[in-house]
Amino acid sequence: MQTSVDIIKKSFNIVKDSPFITLYFVIYLIVLFLIIPVMLTSKSVILTVTIGVLLLLLACAFAAGWFGMIRSAILLYKENKTPEQKLDEAIKLKDSFFASVANYILPIITGFLIFIGLVYLQTVLLNVVFGTDDVFYNISKYANDPEGLRAYFSSLPETTWIVILKKNLCSYMIFSFITLAMLFYSASLYLNNRCSLNPIKAIVGGIKTMISKPVETFIAFVFLAVINFVLMFLYALFIQNIIISFITMILRIYFIAYIVVLIFALYENKAYEENKPAIDCNNRPDSIG
Repeated sequence: MQTSVDIIKKSFNIVKDSPFITLYFVIYLIVLFLIIPVMLTSKSVILTVTIGVLLLLLACAFAAGWFGMIRSAILLYKENKTPEQKLDEAIKLKDSFFASVANYILPIITGFLIFIGLVYLQTVLLNVVFGTDDVFYNISKYANDPEGLRAYFSSLPETTWIVILKKNLCSYMIFSFITLAMLFYSASLYLNNRCSLNPIKAIVGGIKTMISKPVETFIAFVFLAVINFVLMFLYALFIQNIIISFITMILRIYFIAYIVVLIFALYENKAYEENKPAIDCNNRPDSIG
């Protein structure tokens, strides 16, 4: 059984020794940076909606392949690999990416829709409990009028601010719980030893992992939130410094890759503790079902 220190070290070594994981992520981000400006500057509603839908499908397709690469990297992990072993692993990771896109695109889309549905349900629930308001809609009217915005804020009664505070606090708590519940979704989908592609079973498996590993889950969640906030703050603080901004951006890319690998490694360790080791379903003839 691996300790938390072993899992942290293993996750770091996987990201370090598997450059294709971060390389594919960088390529995906570059594609986004090329497409998003076209969508934002387009004056055609139909074109904007079409590009938006295609971006969502692209995101799900990339996630399906990328998680497959991470699953393979974890299952193939060995310390002190030779250059030949690293090259062989790189080829397997590349093959795993495309195989996983075909096998997992639908469960990934389903998981994404479930997550969006839960977030929307949270919004509806909070509107029922606290009532609806048009504060944020009115704020948008003063986007180019700082004086008008200050006057509008000053006109809001104290009771409105209390409701906004309570509503946002509850929204943050519920959203955090939803994120925690979905934290191990992808790992459960890719590393279950039954090669199941059932998204509901993956959610249940992820929640079981969260419950059985409360300390590790909480630490991973806090680590994700804190480090991401720090890197975003540094990027915003030094946005005019090209060198520091570039370094911060690179660190965020590696951090995202690392935290996903860490989540997968935590789930794999739990599977070994339960004598249910994960297998590479891409290599099985029944991987579709």
